[in-house]
Amino acid sequence: MDFAGMIQTWIRVVSSPNEESFEREQESPNATLTTALIWTVIAAVVAAVLGFIQSLLFASSAQGMLGLINQMDLPPESEAMFRQMMAGGAFAGLSGAGAFLGILLSPLFFLIGVGIIHLIAKALRGQGDFGRFAYLAAAISAPISIVNAFLGFIPVVGSCVIFLLNIYSLILFYFAIKVAYQLTSGRAIAVVLIPIVIVIGLALCIGFAIAAFAVSLNN
Repeated sequence: MDFAGMIQTWIRVVSSPNEESFEREQESPNATLTTALIWTVIAAVVAAVLGFIQSLLFASSAQGMLGLINQMDLPPESEAMFRQMMAGGAFAGLSGAGAFLGILLSPLFFLIGVGIIHLIAKALRGQGDFGRFAYLAAAISAPISIVNAFLGFIPVVGSCVIFLLNIYSLILFYFAIKVAYQLTSGRAIAVVLIPIVIVIGLALCIGFAIAAFAVSLNN
């Protein structure tokens, strides 16, 4: 694996929000689904390691809250649960299991996400190759997920930068979709926005359903 070439490709893609850069990248001999999956796994491993370190740091700071628990006069069951949750070993075990599961599932989630975009683009009369688009998508999502993992160590400011970076990634995906599927600007924007609208709609429906269920229990 040419890690130097990989990083250079990521930098070119992320730092060049224009059609010309994506047109050049999709002509690369490495523009395949295999490369996209490898990059996705690499990014997931790096993000998982950083997330694990972050959870250990949080677990260390959480030990200082044990004294506060002693002053809260909680029921014995609740106090025991909080103490178990704040135990360093418990945090390490849960975060480690979560990191491993994230690495295993990252290719699946990536394929599902790219597949949904591919189907929407095709429905809007896009003409493109799934593997080449997956390559462009991985060149965007892999480095941004790693940067987001690093930003997770910075309280408050890191979250704000992550939000702005994710907005910027939508712009990059717009160019990738437009180039990969030879779509007009309007249709490329639609492909970007439709999955977001669907996710927001599902979240609202689930939220309303939970609220309705809670109200029914109180009646």
